Amino acid sequence: MESIVQQFNFSVQLLPGMIQLAKAHQLAGQQHDNLCGPYWVAMLLRSRGFHQLTPEQVAQLAGSVLPTGDPKTWLPERARSRQDYGLALPVAAGLGDAGTSAQGLITAVTQLSNGAYTLLPIQTEWSAARVETILERCHHPEWNAVPLCNIRTKPLWGSSLPVSDAIAYLNGATITPPPPDWNVGHFFALAGTVEGSARSLILTCDTYPSFGWQGYHLQPSDAIAQALNRGDGNGGGILLLIATQDKEDVEQVIRGEGFAIGAWDNGSPS
Repeated sequence: MESIVQQFNFSVQLLPGMIQLAKAHQLAGQQHDNLCGPYWVAMLLRSRGFHQLTPEQVAQLAGSVLPTGDPKTWLPERARSRQDYGLALPVAAGLGDAGTSAQGLITAVTQLSNGAYTLLPIQTEWSAARVETILERCHHPEWNAVPLCNIRTKPLWGSSLPVSDAIAYLNGATITPPPPDWNVGHFFALAGTVEGSARSLILTCDTYPSFGWQGYHLQPSDAIAQALNRGDGNGGGILLLIATQDKEDVEQVIRGEGFAIGAWDNGSPS
């Protein structure tokens, strides 16, 4: 019996900043259509005390542009369309001319927080080790940071990964993960890690409660790295919300690890 218990031993480590963010994420529910980036900025700032902030306010300052067309072209399966926007936002003819840029989100954070917070853009040629390094640095208690990933979703595992397969993978077994839920440009957050006896998985937090367990799903670090590298001709990277007073220190640590600081072009209007 003891050997069986040891075989299935694992631990979950949440990022310190995720404790505050989890409640805001739970209360908000599903994102509005095509506002994943503004959704996350609103949640991050709500968790820092800006409780009345809406994704639409973020979108307006970030220069977000909405597409026209059939919601089925941009929604994952099992998700309902949500277009009850509280503010009027610009509309483009199609998906290719819509979206929210990384630079737009950076600008919005500075303005909405009156300069108290900064969204730090991190770039590199992403690998599993590079993703894990960012997660390790975000355990710094004073940073209180949660990595916000700007990705292409195609390389990800599907969010319906059975618990039995997750346990098997964590213990070193070979599994066949579910196919990706969709193939779009997207923003999601890294919440922490699940450590098994042989492998680890990253706990991600998404904008659709229909994914995984109320929006939380497990991904291997190499799949997240591929998603950050995108492979669709557009740029990707990680944004960290930090207190502006800590910016110089955080930048020094990040650059010291070999990362570049700067916004990328994700193909959205800027």
